[in-house]
Amino acid sequence: MNKIQLYSKEFLQPCLSLFNTNVPSFFDTSEEKLFKKYLARPNINYYILFDQHSRLVGCGGYEYEIASKQMTLTWGMIDSSFHHNGYGSYLTDYRIEKIRKEYPELNIVLNTTQHTFKFYQKFGFQITKITKDYYTLGLHRYDMIKDPNLS
Repeated sequence: MNKIQLYSKEFLQPCLSLFNTNVPSFFDTSEEKLFKKYLARPNINYYILFDQHSRLVGCGGYEYEIASKQMTLTWGMIDSSFHHNGYGSYLTDYRIEKIRKEYPELNIVLNTTQHTFKFYQKFGFQITKITKDYYTLGLHRYDMIKDPNLS
């Protein structure tokens, strides 16, 4: 059975290692510094996912964006050796459900790449903007939104 728990600093290196399994296909190496800075913030809503064998297979979170009054899915990823096993869906469902319980009226937004936007469309996210070569050359940014009235 999968297990999700709140992130703690003892998982910094394992999460960074997990991040690096997704470079360069899903993240650019330059983003590692941003991810590390994010994980150093206090009181983040960030979760780690373990499989039935207690292996760390994924991580992801969410946060409230004060300026836009929306919830944002943050730094969601699955170890590349565990892709296509349902872990991404499990973790995404978990985060959306937590948001909907606390903030049922708010939009949920995220940014992702051309490699994963179709995955998020399955959860009702719609593309609002595409920025070519945003992360690095050949890695485009897809901004997406999930309206609670359309869910």
